Amino acid sequence: MSVPYVSYLRLSVIAAVVLVGCASVRQLAVDYPTVETGDSKTQTTKQRPFSPVSGFSVIDGDDYYVRLISEFEYKGENILKKGCTNIVPSYKKGDLSSALVFSVRNDILKFSNEATGFIYHSAGGKCNFKFDAKKINLTPWMRLDTGKETLVDYSFYSSANSDVDVSGLIGDVTAAGSLLSLTGVGAGVALMGQFSAQWLSNNQQQHAILNKDQQQHAILNKVKNSSESYSLPVIVTYSGKSGSLNQTVFKVYAVAEGGINILSSDTQPLGELNIYPEIIPSLLLKIKGDGAPNARDLSFDEIGYSPIKTTTSEIKLLDLIQQSNHPSKPNLKPDWSNYADVESNCRKLKLVVKDLGFNKFDRNALIYYFLHNSNDWKNYNLDQKKSLSSHLNSELISSYSSKDFGNCLADDDYAVMKAMGLSVNLPSDWQQTIESSEKKERLFTHLKSIERQLVSVLKNSNETEMERQIYPLLATAKNGDGTVLLQNHLGDFGLEQMLSVPPAAEVKSVEAAAVPATIPGEGLVVSAHQLVQVFSGLSLDELSCARPAPNQQVSNIGILLFTTKEGSPWAKGGAMEFEFASGKINRISFQLPSFRDFRQDLLNHPEIAGCKIDSSFVDKLH
Repeated sequence: MSVPYVSYLRLSVIAAVVLVGCASVRQLAVDYPTVETGDSKTQTTKQRPFSPVSGFSVIDGDDYYVRLISEFEYKGENILKKGCTNIVPSYKKGDLSSALVFSVRNDILKFSNEATGFIYHSAGGKCNFKFDAKKINLTPWMRLDTGKETLVDYSFYSSANSDVDVSGLIGDVTAAGSLLSLTGVGAGVALMGQFSAQWLSNNQQQHAILNKDQQQHAILNKVKNSSESYSLPVIVTYSGKSGSLNQTVFKVYAVAEGGINILSSDTQPLGELNIYPEIIPSLLLKIKGDGAPNARDLSFDEIGYSPIKTTTSEIKLLDLIQQSNHPSKPNLKPDWSNYADVESNCRKLKLVVKDLGFNKFDRNALIYYFLHNSNDWKNYNLDQKKSLSSHLNSELISSYSSKDFGNCLADDDYAVMKAMGLSVNLPSDWQQTIESSEKKERLFTHLKSIERQLVSVLKNSNETEMERQIYPLLATAKNGDGTVLLQNHLGDFGLEQMLSVPPAAEVKSVEAAAVPATIPGEGLVVSAHQLVQVFSGLSLDELSCARPAPNQQVSNIGILLFTTKEGSPWAKGGAMEFEFASGKINRISFQLPSFRDFRQDLLNHPEIAGCKIDSSFVDKLH
């Protein structure tokens, strides 16, 4: 008969299924599993809570794997051997045999399995027995969202007929239930998904399995036989931030001298048969101390070579994917330079691996390293600090961020990758980068405006017009409009003499400090007239475009290169650095190109703020 589990929740007394035999043998009795109600101290269905994986706020079913295990735990001394002078069992086919059998099924995965919790035989005499209760996996690993649909029935078979051997009627468990379930990269895993269940059914070696109905029919047709069947509660439940793993405990007793009252002095506890689920967040990755998977420092081949166990052999994960008949079978070697091709095969890989039963951590780790050969993937996940320090323009940043593999990966996938320690950019990261880039470009706009006005002055050969042009472009906090702090890190080219030339009568100039014999290292505030004299005295020739000064935290410092004409007091040319604020230049510094390692900056960043300087221009300055 089949009795729903819930009908026993209200039992207040212990019921038992007892095998009755001759008076000189031991028998086994099994409690019906019950749950705790009211103030009852008997609780044989235990709930163990679990929480979301570290870094996540809810349990979504795609974050864990679950499997069901049967394990017998002996209690106290070995009751079965009590009173025996010969501790070595001498089992012969005898009068008593019994077994507790589990029938496990998951309709979503098209998975079913039968396994024995224990098998017991005894013949005449207390010492003539055999008891087998091994730890077994009732299911392979299943993703939590599908594994929670697993249903378990159990049946207790018993026979007091010497011609009936219950163990012979139990048969072997299904091939899927025999899968080894190991964890860790390279150790081999066994898991069950909708597609892997189909693959196993097509490739497994069939075992001799007796149908459960045939077992019952064979037993019940004999005299002194009995069987009872019941259902267990669901193995796992979860909602929001909390989950519960439901463990069922069968208390097993040894009953001597044919007694049927398990509360009598002749009844002693033998042990407990525990049916419990266990969970793990990853089968392919190492687990960090906080319980989250760690996907760093791996490769696509390393993960792909993880062996998947079958009943008779094993197959590498990559081979399983390539040999599959899945309608979305991916090409694992696409044209890496073709974004659309890579994105399409990324999606196919995602679908196949999900149908194989892998959860979001293992799935996204495999996808991350699959995409690692794509430059578009590397550009999308470019380090944000590096992208800003590289002065990438907004057009290039927009191009990088637009190739987000959106037809394959959702925002949640990127969040999972980041939680596993992988270097990826979330949409929020790109938004911050774009905003920072736009801010820099606004500063570059000011830089280009100052550059245009300054270059216009430098290309003018009329000193009077130069002074009129440069005057409104200069201002210092100390001396006001028309003045600038002038520094010389270039060399001796007669700067002091150039500054001593008096201003023209028709040009109003702000008087600067008296010119010392030597300009100090921190510089000297000069007037617009004095600055024009310096420009003219240097005899400037070619000018480069202006770029932000290398290795500077601020973007209001520009630098341009210049060469000089024949007869100039400085024949090699140099660099002119200018600092500005509020649209006015407050500092100008003459420098050697090596002062800011300008050549290396050109190699590292060929183009910044729309300015690209050919290395041949730098060669002229040495």
